[in-house]
Amino acid sequence: MNIIKYGKLLIIFGTILLLNFAFFALAFAQDLHMAPAKENVHPKMANCLKKLEVEYEKSAMAGRLFAQGMNINTQDQDKINVYLMSEPGTSVDETSLYNLGAKIIKQAGNVTRAEVPIDMLTAIADTVKGISFIKTPDKLIPVAVESEGVGLTGASSYGYTGSGVNVAVIDVGFDNLSSAISNGDLPNNVIKIDCTGASCVSANFSSETEEHGTAVAEIVYDMAPGANLYLIKVAYTLDLWDAKNYSINHGIKIINHSLVVLNSNFYDGECYNSNAVCSANDAYANGILWVNAVGNEATRHYEATFTDSDNDKWHNVSGSDETINITASAGQTIEVYLTWDAWPTTGQDYDLYLLDSSLDPLNPVAVSTTRQTGSQEPIEQISYSVPSPSTGPYYLSIYQYSATSNHRLEVYSVHHDLTPAVASSSLLSPADADGAMAVGAIDYSDWTTGPQETSSSRGPTNDGRIKPDICGPNNVSNFIYGHFAGTSAASPHVAGAAALLLSRYPTYSVSQLWGCLTASAIDMGSSGKDNIYGHGRLNLSSCSVIITSGSGGGGGGGGCFIATAAYGSPMEPHVKVLREMRDRFLLTNSPGRTLVNFYYTYSPAAADFIAGHAGLRAIVRVGLLPLVGVSWVALKIGFVPSIGFMLVFGICLIGLIKIKLSIN
Repeated sequence: MNIIKYGKLLIIFGTILLLNFAFFALAFAQDLHMAPAKENVHPKMANCLKKLEVEYEKSAMAGRLFAQGMNINTQDQDKINVYLMSEPGTSVDETSLYNLGAKIIKQAGNVTRAEVPIDMLTAIADTVKGISFIKTPDKLIPVAVESEGVGLTGASSYGYTGSGVNVAVIDVGFDNLSSAISNGDLPNNVIKIDCTGASCVSANFSSETEEHGTAVAEIVYDMAPGANLYLIKVAYTLDLWDAKNYSINHGIKIINHSLVVLNSNFYDGECYNSNAVCSANDAYANGILWVNAVGNEATRHYEATFTDSDNDKWHNVSGSDETINITASAGQTIEVYLTWDAWPTTGQDYDLYLLDSSLDPLNPVAVSTTRQTGSQEPIEQISYSVPSPSTGPYYLSIYQYSATSNHRLEVYSVHHDLTPAVASSSLLSPADADGAMAVGAIDYSDWTTGPQETSSSRGPTNDGRIKPDICGPNNVSNFIYGHFAGTSAASPHVAGAAALLLSRYPTYSVSQLWGCLTASAIDMGSSGKDNIYGHGRLNLSSCSVIITSGSGGGGGGGGCFIATAAYGSPMEPHVKVLREMRDRFLLTNSPGRTLVNFYYTYSPAAADFIAGHAGLRAIVRVGLLPLVGVSWVALKIGFVPSIGFMLVFGICLIGLIKIKLSIN
């Protein structure tokens, strides 16, 4: 009896082992792996901040080491700068913040930048009224890959120097500035402003560690040696808001911004939480040409709609492969950002994992598992310092923790290429802004023939607009870097060219300045504006012809003079539809360009008259509605189908009228 009993137990045990073996064999074949539960999460706090607080509670040294590994800047060893987000229309309880040891640095809209004690993060999240979420500040990132461009663009023979034009270079640092000045690569009279504190103040930049801004300013000065240069230091997006306000108040007409920011929108030109797009659009609305590097992320970008063919909640990158490869060496920092199309706040929850060669999600190298419950932005971020010796290669995986539908995903790596990479739609904010002239890069040695620089980001924006707007040269000689590569170098060539134009035609508006630069660009790639070269490569030699013929317009609100006058803003949605119709269907062919040029010649005077009469503006808005409607249909289904649609609609309308008349 006992033998039979033990025999049955043995059979049961053997069956369990067999089933386990079969299960795990099947799981391995499908690359199936289980995700651990979220740890150290707080519904009102970014995952990395909660982990920092936990490590700090162990010891101050453990907290500092964790912060260093996550690339989090701390102050006085026990404090950290954070963004306190509040619901729109509400404010943070400042008294409670002060009582918990926090110090408010600056505010804009529903975002407060504050210095808070690390060990008070949870207490602040739990007790301070008005806070919906706490995260690390949105960091501005240089896009250098570290001048012959003056001759290539026609600036050397243009005959004007930018005299009298105020140009701001907004950047994260100006190290070696005195050396560049003493070497003659920058003028003595540069104006130095620091906006990283509570307000923008005069500075001397004597203790800088980042030289990116100095290298950028050198190119602007090469292009427009007579311009008045303002060097404005920023670190985060709220600093950029202050720098923009300073520029408006001090008569600056051109801003060069060779910086980008990640995870502040879905790279669709939307203005949220006083982000960089808000700054660029407001600058344009106040008559400032904002020139922005498009980014160097063509090989460092991945996008796809979440796919889970094996139903294990891990994103299938290709077939059964659930990983994105990333190669990094000892001492380097892997910095990766994930967002999805659920802005501005969401309860759709995805997580980002960084794995080593073991591909074990239960033992990840790094992980970002912020809890999205409805009041958080759809963002995750990993920053990981590769140890020595390195245990690479590394792999990124995306886990769908809780979502009711499959969302579009955007992944960016700041320092390393991704495999696979997706070059399309790889541009970054605020180059996605309507009010920003986005600049791509062409190596100076390939200037007349192309191709575009391999790393240079491309369009379209995630809402379908064509970007970049124009291309400038890069990989040019530079005092600071030796050779300056990347769109960071291309952008100041365009900003300098704009200063030359404005010194020659000082009364021109920002839209006319934009229009001159883009309309005179030498077309490259596909005919008309495209998502690789924009309107083409920068070319000053024919700008005078275009300006004297009365042409203007371009991006932002440029060229849509009557619509802008009628609706009151170049960023108004109806104006954006008309502008996109122009860029996508009219500027891509000769008859369309002829029509646009005719409009540019005669519409500015009419627009000025319309803008001064409120009643007339209302009438014009009504009159433009059919054109806006046709344009909207064309953008959705294509130009030719839209014409067919309108013809059918017109025939049906005429038929209905005839039937009505016959009945009567």
